[in-house]
Amino acid sequence: MNEIERLERRILGVESTLILLSIAAIGAADHVLAPDTSLGFLYLVPLSYSALAHRWPWFVSLVALCVALRQWDTPVGTQSLGTLALDWALLAVFVAVVVPLRRLGRARAALFRAAREQRDELVREVEMAAAVQRHLLDHHRPPAGPLDIVARTEPARVVGGDYYDFVDMGDGRLAVVVADVSGKGLPAALVMPAVKIALRALVERHGAIADLLAELNRVFLDNLPPASYFTLVFAVFDPARGVLVHANAGHPPALHLRATGAAEWLSAEGPAVGLLHADVRFETAKRSFGPGDLFVFYTDGIAEAEDAGGSEFGRERIATAAHGRGTAAEAVAAVHAAATAFRSGAPQADDATVIAVRVPAASRVA
Repeated sequence: MNEIERLERRILGVESTLILLSIAAIGAADHVLAPDTSLGFLYLVPLSYSALAHRWPWFVSLVALCVALRQWDTPVGTQSLGTLALDWALLAVFVAVVVPLRRLGRARAALFRAAREQRDELVREVEMAAAVQRHLLDHHRPPAGPLDIVARTEPARVVGGDYYDFVDMGDGRLAVVVADVSGKGLPAALVMPAVKIALRALVERHGAIADLLAELNRVFLDNLPPASYFTLVFAVFDPARGVLVHANAGHPPALHLRATGAAEWLSAEGPAVGLLHADVRFETAKRSFGPGDLFVFYTDGIAEAEDAGGSEFGRERIATAAHGRGTAAEAVAAVHAAATAFRSGAPQADDATVIAVRVPAASRVA
C-alpha cells in the first residue's frame, strides 16, 4: 500500500473513532446525566460528520444505532408533543445539512482518487525516465583497448544524477568522465543528458582539458537554474605513454593505487561546473602510471555514505576496499559492497557510482 492509500485510511480511521466515541459519550450522558430529559438531538453532530466521512451503508448503520439509543433511553411513547415537534424540526435541519455534506464527501473522495491517478501517472513517467537513463548509461562502454574498465551506478531513487562516460580522444587515448549533478531524483536526472551532449560536442572542439571545462562552465552557467551545478572529473589515459592527464571540477579526488600498494589521490582542483563566474579557469595535472596500477573514480554517494552514528565512509575506506583487487570488476564490486555494509541497513542518501580502471600487468608502458 502506498502513501496516499495509507493516509486516506488513517484519516478515515481517526474520523470513525471520533464519531463512535462521540455517539458513546452522548448515549452515556443521555442515560446517566439526564434521566428526566433527552439529549438525543446531540446525536446529529456525529451523524453529520459521518455523512461527510462515510459511505451510505456506514452512515445508515450509524443512524439506526443512534435511533436505537434514543429509543432505549427515551421511548417515543413517553415523550411530549413539544419534544416530538422539536425532534422533527431538528431532523429537517439535519437532512438539509446532510445533503451538502454528502456532496462534500464525494468531492473529497474524488480528490483522493485524482491524487492516486496523478501519482500513478507520475510513477509511470519516472519509470520510463529510469529506463531511458539506464539505456544511456548501459551504452557508455569503453572502446576496446588495453585498459580494463568497469563502471557501476546505484541511484538513491528511481532515477539519479550521476553520470559517467568514456570518450575516444584519438591516438589511442581514452577519456574517463564521471559527474555528479547537484540534488537527487528526477531534477538531477533531467540535467544529466545535457551534460553528456555538451561534453561530447566540446571534446571535438577543444584539445586541452582546461579549455573544454572552461567553455562547459560558461554553457551551463547560462543555462542551469540558480543554485544548480555539477561536479566532474575528466581524465585522459594514454596507455602507450603511460600518462594520465586529468582535471577536477569540484569532485571528490580519484584514487590511484600503484602496483606497489601505494595509495595516491589525483590532486588537481577546480570549482564545480555552472557555479562560479564565466571566466573561471580549471587546473590540469599529469601523472605516470605503470602495469598493475588501479584507478578508482567515484561520487560522493560512496565517500559520504553514513552509518547509523552519522560517521562517513570516507576516502581511506575506498582505498582499503579496492586494494589487492585483481580486476576492475572486482574493485567496483568491493567498493560498493564495503559502502553498503558500512551503512548497516541505513537508507542510501545519494546516488553512488564507482568506475575502476585497471592497467593490466602485461601492459607495455613507455
